[in-house]
Amino acid sequence: PTNMNPTLQFLGAAQTVTGSKFLLESGGQQVLVDCGLFQGSKELTTRNWNPLPLPAAEIDAVVVTHAHIDHTGYLPKLVEQGFKGKIFCTPATKELLGLVLPDSGHLQEEEALFANKKKYTQHPVAKPLYTKEDAVRCLEFLETLDYGREAEIAKGIRVKLQSTGHILGAAYVEAVTQGRRIVLSGDVGGYDNPIMRDPSPIPADTDYLLVESTYGGRKINHQPIQEQLEAAMRPTLAAGGVVVIPAFAIGRTTIVLYHLRKLQEAKRLPECPVYVDSPMATDAAEIYCRYGHEHNLKVDMLKSSADCPIRTRNTHLVRSREDSQKLNDLKGPAVIIAASGMATGGRILHHLSLRLPDPKNLALLVGYQAAGTRGRQLLEGAKTLRLFGQDVPVQAKVMAINGLSAHGDADDMIRWMKTAGKRPKKVFLVHGEPEALAAMQGRVTDEVGLPHYAPAYMEKVELE
Repeated sequence: PTNMNPTLQFLGAAQTVTGSKFLLESGGQQVLVDCGLFQGSKELTTRNWNPLPLPAAEIDAVVVTHAHIDHTGYLPKLVEQGFKGKIFCTPATKELLGLVLPDSGHLQEEEALFANKKKYTQHPVAKPLYTKEDAVRCLEFLETLDYGREAEIAKGIRVKLQSTGHILGAAYVEAVTQGRRIVLSGDVGGYDNPIMRDPSPIPADTDYLLVESTYGGRKINHQPIQEQLEAAMRPTLAAGGVVVIPAFAIGRTTIVLYHLRKLQEAKRLPECPVYVDSPMATDAAEIYCRYGHEHNLKVDMLKSSADCPIRTRNTHLVRSREDSQKLNDLKGPAVIIAASGMATGGRILHHLSLRLPDPKNLALLVGYQAAGTRGRQLLEGAKTLRLFGQDVPVQAKVMAINGLSAHGDADDMIRWMKTAGKRPKKVFLVHGEPEALAAMQGRVTDEVGLPHYAPAYMEKVELE
């Protein structure tokens, strides 16, 4: 029946930060906002194998807020399960997905292959969740939607994408249906960021608001990032050690290189070689150059590699597996940056397994580390780390830099929420660990004064 109120179902990023999936149902139409993978603990990653609560073929359209895997990594699976509609995103997101999704499929295949070879799988045969080929196939369903342009993506559901300043192409989704305006935040960046622009304000007539709470009640340390990087890295480089940095290929690697470049120019860090062991980060930097109108870096500087602000003086871009393996013999002082940012997979695992046992080295964490990830274990002082079925001793120094995250902190989120005025009937707090959500709830009550709720996984609510 079409006279029923629209509903929202929280199929992911509810009481956790990964697996973002929100199902909006209205007038018999179903639209999925974000379609991400769960990452981290076994308990979370097994959810990637659970079927969705409705057949994929019944979903009319998908809208994606940005290219990160915890918001898009389930798309190949959705298409494989029979989804036939269109997947809407910004033009920059479409380009980045052309890198991210095939890479994700490739990693799934490699991990399954490695697990079978080394026999550390609990199954008779480890299988990938999806393959590179599946991922390439799902790219054909992408349809671009420029910022600020409204489109009816399913009967009676109109959407608009507005910039959030999180990474290139990131957007929040403004959906209008049955006279209600619902804003789903995606991931929101901070204010006054050297690279990305400030997030767009929330429309004044918003009825319901979904807000990410990655940093919950926490203020990010606003000690200048270059001071933090210098203090962390200088002793290790001076002692001839290797600094290993797990970083997301998209966004974070760009920002880290930008700051390292500045430090080298100011002679605050030695001009040692910096290896970016990620073909994807290299390609992503080129995409950042093409979308100069969306960020604050001087694009003319981006174009020439000599004075490009996202290359250090002595940057080596490592593409092939052979060149990556050659880094095993690398002597310090040197810096290696590789994905994934939470050390859940990818080439960083090989570098960590090799470099962690040596006290001369430094593992430098530069972003959010979700519960259950290896990055979080390092952050919490683990003495060993399980890598490739073995316990690797952690003798290297482990440090974390605050303020490099592409997410706004709690102060930024409160500032962004206040742009909505007093109108929203309810704020749904999503994309946060339970403690972060509780802290955020307190601040929303005290400082924003709007009714709020942190939904449970798979919960469905009616938008009255």
